[in-house]
Amino acid sequence: MLMPRRALRQIGLATVFTLSVLLPGHGQAAVDEVAAYKQAVEKGFAEWLVALWPDAEAAGIKRATFDANLKGLKLDWSLPHLVFPNPAAPDGPPLPKALADQMKPSRQPEFEPPAGYFKEAALSSLAATGRSKMSQFGPELGAIQKQYGVPASIIVAIWGRETGFGSLDMPFDALSAIATQGFMGLRPEEFRKQLIVALKILQEGHATRATMRSSWAGAMGYTQFLPSDFDNYAVDFDGDGKRDIWSTIPDALASTGNSLHSQGWDGTQTWFYEVKLPEKFDCTLQGPDLARPIAEWVKLGVARVKDRPFPEEKLGDSVFLVLPAGLKGPAFLATNNFSVLKLYNNSDVYAIFVGHVADMIAANAPAAFVGTWQPVERLPRDRIQRFQEVLVARGNDVGKVDGLAGFKTRRTIGVEEQKLGLPLTCYPSQALVDTVLKEASAAAQ
Repeated sequence: MLMPRRALRQIGLATVFTLSVLLPGHGQAAVDEVAAYKQAVEKGFAEWLVALWPDAEAAGIKRATFDANLKGLKLDWSLPHLVFPNPAAPDGPPLPKALADQMKPSRQPEFEPPAGYFKEAALSSLAATGRSKMSQFGPELGAIQKQYGVPASIIVAIWGRETGFGSLDMPFDALSAIATQGFMGLRPEEFRKQLIVALKILQEGHATRATMRSSWAGAMGYTQFLPSDFDNYAVDFDGDGKRDIWSTIPDALASTGNSLHSQGWDGTQTWFYEVKLPEKFDCTLQGPDLARPIAEWVKLGVARVKDRPFPEEKLGDSVFLVLPAGLKGPAFLATNNFSVLKLYNNSDVYAIFVGHVADMIAANAPAAFVGTWQPVERLPRDRIQRFQEVLVARGNDVGKVDGLAGFKTRRTIGVEEQKLGLPLTCYPSQALVDTVLKEASAAAQ
């Protein structure tokens, strides 16, 4: 599933620009300029759609399916994170200032501290509803768990996290959203492929244009599949001849179980253990590439919370350290199942959220972690991205340079803190970022 699609699906983090309505204060000339620009872009879009035919035909799409769904399709200018062509075409008008200004967010979004994902009231509410759904769909979930080896509580937690158990509106026509992303989104090649798979879904009759609704990034159904996820993992669990993730809950839940199982879920393993670290622990030891047997972590002084022992039969299992807030938050030892959850959404906090809610559902456990989320500084995401760029220029591996502090960035932060004599945290701080950026600026002069 899985790929960065789920990063794309975090609607709450997006700045949505409604391009169909101009900002007040622009005169008729600006209005006409925008209209001409958009008309030129739409023309290019229509030509782009026509040019998809050879690849669609090679994928088995019939001409009737292609024409019925793509002929006359319009761009959805309301989607976030679009990259407007400038100029509109090689010989077309430039991007109008009025439209460019409208695209600019009023403020630079910040990198949100992990603690914001774990509000106890929200976790408790989600878990309570999840337990109700476990009871309501008990036979189906029991059969899904037996067939795929994935705990029903994990599947239900994903359902709750993704769409609030189906309560969240999917306001977009999936084909239009995917085509728009393919033409002028941040990942055009990826969404170009997704568009052809979406046509295949329609051609096979699993959905209609009316029922194939999605998020702004084309993620569909109760548990949010991109078209390729559907093609790879969706199943007809109720036996009606359709793989229906939009209106048939058992199909959607079984498809989620199949996706996790197919990508390596181990039914004999948990997903993580919350642990406590000894004083002055080296937080640069985090990350899946530094996995080691549980017994070795125990020798380093790592222990389970609440003084619970690790299962004796699991001491040889390979696990890795996860510190989503560095040393300023709870610590976890994660199994490969944690990594499988990250294939659903490439985010440590997402995997922890799903696993934690699943534990709450299964055991009727309280929402709180034993470790505390300490206050952390909130820095603009573009500043963290610039910080990452400097670290990369110095020869460090920070993972994806995106303004988000993934485990490789956190690990590198720990190395830099040690070099500068700062308190070891493995988490972005104003003092560290300022120091590193000032050094880079001085070196460039």
